[in-house]
Amino acid sequence: MKRTTRKATALVMASVMMLGLTACGGQSSQSSGTAQTTAAKTETEAAKAETSAPAKAAAGGEKATVNFWHSMSGGNGELLQSIVDNYNASQDKVQVVAEYQGDYYSAIAKAQTAIAAGNGPDILQTGSGQVSILAKEEGILENLVPYMNQSGMEFSDFDPTFITGMSMDPNNSESLVAFPMGCSTPVMYCNMDILDAAGAEVPTSWAEMSELTKKLIADGVIEYGFAIPHDCWYFWMFVAQNDTTVFSDDGMKFQCVDDGTGIEAMQVVQDMCKDKVMYFGPVQDSGSTCRGMFLDGKCAFFVNSCADLKSVESNAGFNYSVQYVPKLKVNAVPSGGNTLTMLASAADKDAAWDFMHWLYTENDGVATFAANTGYLPPSKTIAEQPIIKEKRASNPNYEVAYNQLEHGNNSHMVMQPNNGDVANNITAVMEACFYDFEDVTERMTVLKEEVEDILIDLQ
Repeated sequence: MKRTTRKATALVMASVMMLGLTACGGQSSQSSGTAQTTAAKTETEAAKAETSAPAKAAAGGEKATVNFWHSMSGGNGELLQSIVDNYNASQDKVQVVAEYQGDYYSAIAKAQTAIAAGNGPDILQTGSGQVSILAKEEGILENLVPYMNQSGMEFSDFDPTFITGMSMDPNNSESLVAFPMGCSTPVMYCNMDILDAAGAEVPTSWAEMSELTKKLIADGVIEYGFAIPHDCWYFWMFVAQNDTTVFSDDGMKFQCVDDGTGIEAMQVVQDMCKDKVMYFGPVQDSGSTCRGMFLDGKCAFFVNSCADLKSVESNAGFNYSVQYVPKLKVNAVPSGGNTLTMLASAADKDAAWDFMHWLYTENDGVATFAANTGYLPPSKTIAEQPIIKEKRASNPNYEVAYNQLEHGNNSHMVMQPNNGDVANNITAVMEACFYDFEDVTERMTVLKEEVEDILIDLQ
């Protein structure tokens, strides 16, 4: 496909995503949590009690209703509903009504339509990469900082990897429009039976991975070294592992191409694909295809979200373990998952906040969701809840995923409001380089032009 066609496609998609929303957003710096304002600490006890206490019942003694739209289906949806039911049963002032709205993009689209019609939800769950779609227009999402201040919650409680990208203004620690909820990072699932039979150790670098799996492939033990899903999530990971940043500090330049580090990282990955060390999953059903290859013994390793832990646990017919993702120059993993936002149009913000505050401070809230799904706790408070402590103590694989957070890296979120627009171009380059083995330098150079054009056009 010619460059002009790809560029036009990306800009059309950007226009669709921007329909009715003007560019106006940013991300929270990792240091924002350490700069909690003095005002938060000098709030009167009365003010704290007023905000953190259950919302007042509506006139006539009726419960205040909070409409909560989410994107959890299947077992995760049932789990989330049970959490909502527990909250409703825990007090008599607020009734949360949870409604499934499809995947993250479907939920966002429905929310946009509902907001325009004046009947949007009070709380919306969406993907961590989709927050910016609503945050681009000021006044759509409620700033949660005043509620946090009066309830005693602090930025520093959240893991910096997960909170990055949740602010409207990266230079203002008093701006936060979303809380991370279902948080994940890539991990490496390892077939220990294959490794033990070969007398091999778990590789800790991609160089070690290549050396080991080339031998296993040559011996006919496996077809590929490791499988990894079709997702631009892994572009951010590989570039960060080359001890560099994707974008310039102002978010306007594709810095990893200017300094050559991104090209170098992608060349390493392409070489692994050529040698069948890495299997880059198909466009459709990529996660399940790659997981199936791992479970069938066609590859010795599987790199995917820690949220896949439950599925692997349920289906692996061999001894396996979860390990850190191998490094290039340094260890680095991006985060993903979903978030919770409160809409500025919420009918009863006190009631909506009461539910959100409960979710992030009680054992039956987000802690229960994380412990039963494989997602990671987004804050220190949640990590200290009994159910998470028990999970970490009883499940060494979950403990490894949690400990890998020391290498969390979301530096690419410096331009988070436009990530969705840029992702399509990055994905096209990954396909060209990893499927068709096109020249990495040429494709990355074109990608730089495309991305910087998008960043300029969306200002």
